[in-house]
Amino acid sequence: MSAATPDIAATLVGGVALRDVQQRSATVLEALAGFCERHGLRYYLVGGTLLGALRHGGFIPWDDDIDIALPRADYARLLALLDTLPHGLRAIHPSRDADTPYPFLVVRDARSRLVIDYARPFDRGIGVDVFPLDAVPAPGPRRDLLFRAIALMRAWTMNKQQGYYPHRVAAPRRLRFALLSLASRLCPAERLYRVYERLVARGDAARSACVGNLYGLYGRREVVPAEVFGEGRWVTFEGRRFRAPAQAERYLEAVYGEFRRLPPPEQRHSGHRIRAVALG
Repeated sequence: MSAATPDIAATLVGGVALRDVQQRSATVLEALAGFCERHGLRYYLVGGTLLGALRHGGFIPWDDDIDIALPRADYARLLALLDTLPHGLRAIHPSRDADTPYPFLVVRDARSRLVIDYARPFDRGIGVDVFPLDAVPAPGPRRDLLFRAIALMRAWTMNKQQGYYPHRVAAPRRLRFALLSLASRLCPAERLYRVYERLVARGDAARSACVGNLYGLYGRREVVPAEVFGEGRWVTFEGRRFRAPAQAERYLEAVYGEFRRLPPPEQRHSGHRIRAVALG
């Protein structure tokens, strides 16, 4: 069970108790993890979900979503199996949903609503973000070029799908934003997402010395030696056992630094702007 403090547990998200959102997300994770196990697909808890598992035994008390990652080959197989997901789950992916602002897969509780307050609000439902683990070049010019290209594609797709929080654009960046908006109007979202996918999936993740979630918000910090993930290990999350990287602590140190230290109170929030939630 999560080590949530009473005031956090009573927090409302979009009019619904945060703890209820967390529990519904954990139910989706359990069903999805079981599906992956039955089909021989390797998955790992990553990001804040893994951090919560090791530091709190469950959710970070103020978190409201779940992250997992699969090696690219297993991720591709999962995409091919989306029509056979367990009853009650629904997949969101650019290959199926023209309006999604996410270049990666989301598996959600089909009954739920969770509307992110982007420039164009998007109902992503309560569920799990699913990322591929891709090959990353060794440190040097090729890696630098890859991450510059990823930054461009992320900005381009977010602009196209209006998947950003409304804000005033600083004067020096207004021309760049206007040009990006014009370019995004000229290119269909489906094509942009295909280019983005080819960019991150071009290497051989099974043979690469370094792998990472190239859709992740932490950029280069999410790149680790392949043995960090390895065959994985079991950790406890919300009273249930799930797979995690073999060297989970090493992964968390790469992404978060001193991950066992709690952030200051003003940073204890998910960072998501949620407009509305319904459990269904």
